[in-house]
Amino acid sequence: MRRLVIALMGLVAMALSAAPASAQLSSTVYEGQSIPLSIPVTASVGGRCQFATNGAPTGSFDAGLIDQVTWSHDFGFTIDCNTAARVAVVSLNGGLKAPTTVSDPGYLGLAPYTVTLNLDGNTVDTNASCLVETLKATAAGPCSFRGPASTTAGLRLAGPSQNQTQSYLRVSAPAYTGPGTLISSNAYADTLTITIAAAP
Repeated sequence: MRRLVIALMGLVAMALSAAPASAQLSSTVYEGQSIPLSIPVTASVGGRCQFATNGAPTGSFDAGLIDQVTWSHDFGFTIDCNTAARVAVVSLNGGLKAPTTVSDPGYLGLAPYTVTLNLDGNTVDTNASCLVETLKATAAGPCSFRGPASTTAGLRLAGPSQNQTQSYLRVSAPAYTGPGTLISSNAYADTLTITIAAAP
């Protein structure tokens, strides 16, 4: 939000013409003389923060056989902020979730993974990692960047960032070895939503 405050010269000039000069000024001005008149002009610019044009995080990734291989993928993005910012993440499922429910003891339909958030600023960078289960909207566990983002929620980048290209969200996990056994499915899935807010 931008706010501009201007002391208008027209109002001052009207006041000068509506009353004798001696009532408006502390000294008399004669022909050929001048007196300085200060007219303050002030302004302010509010904090603005967004994902840069064509720089929003997007895409998808197929992790493959998550019980057999270690996997990792980065989703890059660019932020455009004239002030400090906060970026936050919410997980839909709190893990890679199978489309079918599980009733057999010892078998699971939800696979954990880690989410790492790295923010690239003009002069400072910051990063943090959380288990995806702590990023679900209803999660009770602590995570420094569970969203949605606000002036107080999300990973804080303590300064502006323009055209810095090293911000990313990383998803990763070692091959799943337990506890329990994951049910067979080729449709484990999760959706991450990333939001951003100015945080002066």
